[in-house]
Amino acid sequence: MKTALWFTVLTIFLSLSLHAQDVNKKIIDDRFDKEILIGYCDRAGLQEGEFGESYSFEYEDYEPARKLIKKIGRNAVDYNIVIVLATWCGDSEEQIPRFYRILDDAGLSDEMLQLVCVDGQKAGGDVPVQEYEIERVPTFIFFRDGIEIGRITETPEKTLEKDMWRIIK
Repeated sequence: MKTALWFTVLTIFLSLSLHAQDVNKKIIDDRFDKEILIGYCDRAGLQEGEFGESYSFEYEDYEPARKLIKKIGRNAVDYNIVIVLATWCGDSEEQIPRFYRILDDAGLSDEMLQLVCVDGQKAGGDVPVQEYEIERVPTFIFFRDGIEIGRITETPEKTLEKDMWRIIK
């Protein structure tokens, strides 16, 4: 019994360790001659370093429309969102923290997101992003039941929350 328990604990620990290595990987991008995130990332990775400095400012400074936030919170729970971004990109530095502010204010979970960081060639390292046909970053792709419903590319047409509401309503 003890052996089975230890085996289970060890398996879980190794699984979490291997997964952690797949998130927030950093490389030096030759195109920009700077360190960037590549592949899968999470909020913690975005809150570090140079990108983290702008993250804090944009997150705190952004004031989303309260009325829309409530509607988004009630209606977005059935969606999954893939965000392809670049830590070298000014639009990503601006829009990603604002998106997280909307998510938090709406009471939505980070678990509905999958973030993929790309390099200067818009490649995600070990993460294939070709299927998303990314032209500019950031690109927010909204899925419901595995079907793409809409996207916000680079900068919103109006505001992030207005464009998000247009997609999910």
